[in-house]
Amino acid sequence: MTITSSRHALAASLISLVSVFALTACGGDPASTAKAATADSATSSSGASDAATTPATTPDTASQPAATTPGKWQAAAAGQVIDVTLGDLHPTQASLGYDQIYYKLGRYEADMTKEFDDFCADEGLTGLASNGSTSTSTLTDATSYTCTVTDTSQRDTSVLNPVVIGPNGDTLYLTDGHHGSSTYYEVPNGGPTVHVHVVVKDNLSAYSGSTFWAEMQSRGYTRLKDANGAAITPDQLPTGLGLKLGMQNDVYRSLVYFTRDIGYSKPTPSTDFLEFYWADWLRTTFPLTGYTLTKAGTTDPDPATADTGYLNAVWNASVKMVASTDGEISGFTGAQLGRLAQVNAGKAYTKGNFGDLIKPISASKPGKIAYALDYKTRHGIQ
Repeated sequence: MTITSSRHALAASLISLVSVFALTACGGDPASTAKAATADSATSSSGASDAATTPATTPDTASQPAATTPGKWQAAAAGQVIDVTLGDLHPTQASLGYDQIYYKLGRYEADMTKEFDDFCADEGLTGLASNGSTSTSTLTDATSYTCTVTDTSQRDTSVLNPVVIGPNGDTLYLTDGHHGSSTYYEVPNGGPTVHVHVVVKDNLSAYSGSTFWAEMQSRGYTRLKDANGAAITPDQLPTGLGLKLGMQNDVYRSLVYFTRDIGYSKPTPSTDFLEFYWADWLRTTFPLTGYTLTKAGTTDPDPATADTGYLNAVWNASVKMVASTDGEISGFTGAQLGRLAQVNAGKAYTKGNFGDLIKPISASKPGKIAYALDYKTRHGIQ
């Protein structure tokens, strides 16, 4: 009896069993038939079968690319508040006004409670509670200090720094608050492990590579310029916050910080990188070559002409800012950048915000520039 094996969909091993059983039933030689079936099975498994053999349909998983695991923040929605560390945050700008940070560091050295008061305020918890910190309090231990608002569900989210979710949800890009965050990164009791709360400005996790950065630029979420205002590429951005991970020092950005409420006031809401727009404009219209920013300078009887120190530069830059016209300030209107109608809000230079700024380090409440210069002197910073 001749048995013709079916090779349409059956496995080779099943074919062997069927052939042997059929031959046995007809009085045939099961041993010789089994050998033939075994040989046929070997031929089939080696891929040398005839055209009637149906190919295997099981996918070759070894050659398939591994599925991308969604990043930690991939599902974060715009407006959502998330708890992160300073080390999680990536800069979207290449420079800082170092003197703004030196002022803060000097202020905190003089009164450590001010550090925790600022931090609580930046966390949307109003400020430090009365007797809310001690000499052993640290930013890395949230249980070591107490904010005025202790119910975190009552947090004021409008003051939190904004972030953009990067490719695949793996990275957070900070679009504002680089100076404050970098200050907390630099304080002795701070650093990359300090926990902060940020609010999601946008989720661009679906984009990657050059497409992601094109979106960041088109939406105004990044400043791709160095400390001198020259264009850079995204891969030239610093790797992290603080003063030691690549952030450059933009002296005009420091100058603009000290002109706040003298030449401009930050509007609410404000444009991201607002102070840099002022800095870029002053860079081309207000040379600093005639000023010495390592000294405060004298202001009597007229801060515009009395000296060539830091305070004199701040006053004259503010005069320039107030006199600017719409459209010339990096393409923005004065209202968009908070331009004041009068220098120092029309007050005498010894009054108002400029009056506070000119106070020396020996005063009971020194001015910001005095703190910055004193800190740099004591720490040997040029």
